[in-house]
Amino acid sequence: MSLTPADPSILDKLPPELQELPFGSPEFKERNAQLAQQDEDACAPTVRAMPTWINLTGTTVCNLKCFMCNQFLDPNSPKWFMSDEVYDKVVAELYPFAKTVQFSAFGEPLMTPKMEQKLDDLIRTNTKLEIVTNATLMMRESRFREKLLETLELVTFSVDGASAQTYNSIRTGADYDQVMDNIRAFAARRQEMPAEARPRMNFNFIMMKRTVAEAPRFVEIVHELGGDEIVFNHLVEFHPTLRDESLGNHRAYANEWMDHTRYAAKALGVRVTMPPNFATTDAPRAQPAAVADAGDAPPKPKARPCGPPPVKCWFLWKRCYITHDGRVVPCCLAGIPDFGNMMDEGFWAIWNGETYQTYRRKVFTDEPHGPCRTCYLIYPNPELAGEEGYEKF
Repeated sequence: MSLTPADPSILDKLPPELQELPFGSPEFKERNAQLAQQDEDACAPTVRAMPTWINLTGTTVCNLKCFMCNQFLDPNSPKWFMSDEVYDKVVAELYPFAKTVQFSAFGEPLMTPKMEQKLDDLIRTNTKLEIVTNATLMMRESRFREKLLETLELVTFSVDGASAQTYNSIRTGADYDQVMDNIRAFAARRQEMPAEARPRMNFNFIMMKRTVAEAPRFVEIVHELGGDEIVFNHLVEFHPTLRDESLGNHRAYANEWMDHTRYAAKALGVRVTMPPNFATTDAPRAQPAAVADAGDAPPKPKARPCGPPPVKCWFLWKRCYITHDGRVVPCCLAGIPDFGNMMDEGFWAIWNGETYQTYRRKVFTDEPHGPCRTCYLIYPNPELAGEEGYEKF
């Protein structure tokens, strides 16, 4: 099934490889994805393809108060919902190209308003859904539950800890036993679905002082649930109160338990993504506020190694984030600026504008531009991010 472009003039801007296919069809989207990969492989500053994956700030509202979340730590953190005007423009301009959409980056996606309508739009435009959820609302009775299961391509459950005591101390407002019951119910329903329609089931786990020793047990739990992958990430130190929980200050302890976790995953055949061990186990020393002798300056912190990043960026050619008011943000890195507003300039002008081109030219060089220099995704170990530190924003 093909779609009708909201602006027919967009057809003239498309490369020949897309013009010959029905607009918005699965074949059209697949060819768009192939062009995006080719552009990324070539490090092309201007691109032929539109994003294949889109995140919408459908809501920034969450029903939990996790002690390490910036929304909880910042009392002025805004509570936004995407306006209907922005949403309709995204659906018209970007859904025909995208294969996958996420409904939220910083809130609980199952609190997105008009959820049933949004699921209908995904079905109509041949687009699949990814959600990252705290699982508190998953599998509850609702009018849209079956549509949700139909559209889901990937669900990622964020679960920090493998015991009620640890989990409940982190995710205030949630109950570990209820959350695990919800996940088990989803896992059982997922197994009932045809293999070709079955969504992937992943897990996020934030490693910090109070959780890392439970990571091996968490691998066992995910194995029992039939999960596909666990992504372990370091705690992002948004606030000074989080310093003692950061594993950068407990390196030998962190390395020991990360090794145990890798061993458990290998033994059970569970796929995990985990940052490398700390190369040194000495905790970083705080610099003195002043020195007695002006000529005796403290040593300069070690800079991160030069050269292309150890993990290749997957955002600048394929993905984008659209805020509640239409601003185009290139990735999920905290503090990164928006590159323009699609309500003013139109998405295409931003997507191939000078800012995007500059970031694309430099991200795989010795001098990445702006926040790419200390990205905690492509420099997953704090040591690799150098003196600025991937955790600091």
